[in-house]
Amino acid sequence: MPLFAENELLAACRLLFGADAQIGRDFLFYMQTSGIKSAFRQKAKQTHPDLFAASAPEQVAQQAERFRDLNDAYRLLEDFSQDPHKRLWQPADQTTRFSRQPDWGWEAAETTSGDRPLPQRYLEIGLFLYHCGVISYPEMIEALVWQRRQRPVIGSLAERWGWLSAEAITEINRYHGRRGRFGQRALDLGHLTPFQLQVLLRYQQRCQKPFGQYFVEQGLLRSQEVESFVRSQRQHNARFSRR
Repeated sequence: MPLFAENELLAACRLLFGADAQIGRDFLFYMQTSGIKSAFRQKAKQTHPDLFAASAPEQVAQQAERFRDLNDAYRLLEDFSQDPHKRLWQPADQTTRFSRQPDWGWEAAETTSGDRPLPQRYLEIGLFLYHCGVISYPEMIEALVWQRRQRPVIGSLAERWGWLSAEAITEINRYHGRRGRFGQRALDLGHLTPFQLQVLLRYQQRCQKPFGQYFVEQGLLRSQEVESFVRSQRQHNARFSRR
């Protein structure tokens, strides 16, 4: 089971998505493979060594090293996003190969992807807006984090309803058999039934504001625009089953 150095992951994110993005643990765990690939393609268009073939030899060599770092960052983030456990560790040495040269001399790539057709699969509203080129990938993560913060904590909710005791919550939080969501760990330990977890999740979702409301409150989209995109998303998803 692999372990991922958190500082290496965060530095790789800054390299692919730009230093201005709000990179943190929430970004890491919401990050998806499709967004990583899109960001890499955009950066590769700007930094591929072939674009500098006519430059001085030392500049070509420097650009080749930078592109290798970019490729390594992409591979690291792709491996992390596909690992179901996503186990982090904190190395004593906080330096990373991706942060040795903070200024590479080229502009940060845009992470929107409006120049590509929509993926032919079911898309949540965040990914739909992203693939339409309406929002960037970091903006999608920020909106998801904003939405999640409004939800009541499942453990506190289950305790209030009498489904979990304080001792059970402590045991679930300390359980290392499966890294991931509290609800799944509660199922593994037998403290919640699948039915109870589904009820908790549905109630939790009802307590949060719609995803698009974040962009309205930030002044990035109008309510009518969000409603229009939601209708388009539903039309797109009508052709695909939700997994």
